[in-house]
Amino acid sequence: MAKVLLTESELEKLIKSIIDNLFKKGESKKKIGDILKIQFPKIFKSGKIKIPNEKEDEPAKEDEPSKEDEKEDDDVDLSVSSVNSKWMDITKKVIDKLEGGYWNGGTTKNINTAKLGICGNHPSGSMGVSTETLFGLDRYNGAIESTEDGRKFFDFIDKQKKKKGMKNFCSEWKWGYRGGENEDKLETLAAKIMKNYFDKNMSVFVNSKKLKNKILNNDALLFHMSYATWNGPLYFKNFAASLQKGLNSGKNTKQLIDLAISDRRNLGIGRQQPVIDEIEKLR
Repeated sequence: MAKVLLTESELEKLIKSIIDNLFKKGESKKKIGDILKIQFPKIFKSGKIKIPNEKEDEPAKEDEPSKEDEKEDDDVDLSVSSVNSKWMDITKKVIDKLEGGYWNGGTTKNINTAKLGICGNHPSGSMGVSTETLFGLDRYNGAIESTEDGRKFFDFIDKQKKKKGMKNFCSEWKWGYRGGENEDKLETLAAKIMKNYFDKNMSVFVNSKKLKNKILNNDALLFHMSYATWNGPLYFKNFAASLQKGLNSGKNTKQLIDLAISDRRNLGIGRQQPVIDEIEKLR
């Protein structure tokens, strides 16, 4: 999962924005705490996040859905089965096209956190603060094991280590390995894990029912926002805000896809052309 480096001031603004949006949606203090625990596990555990008993300031209302939005979206299929099926198809494309295979090498940051040891045939020292990773799911930095599906995901890998022994495991699970005969099973589990993060991001950053429907019912926009879940909450927030402004200005679905592509092109991080290429294919 790509990492976003924020200053302390930027992080405070982001967390305040999340809290304001959740209060606006009528979420309880406990529910807000649960969401923040998943989104920002390290700072949450530090006790630096303070959730007020009630919202102190009214959040901006420019993104609220209009009565016209509500009328236009009455006939959109938002059933759980429909959304989950589409999510699985689109998000597996994200994993196949954009996310890498297994990495379990050592860095000065993760050498002491590796479960059952590291694989010596994986590149060392070149992965920054990354820890054990598969399909872009960073075991520690992404707090992946904070959910049941996340624990299952890495527990499967740990069982392979124990079954084969680390030497044999590392000979098979080479750098970039995608799970062999278990690849589809692991991809499905990874997609379920990311659905949890996606749902949290949608709840916090997408306030318009009309925009939510546009994203969930268009493959190109869903691909864009699915990958935004890997990019991180700040990127997700910015992409959602841009789409909302476009929608408010009267852009249709085709124009929103153009806007998503433009935002990707101007993002300033690597690997954006492959993302744009896949969005174009899904128009």
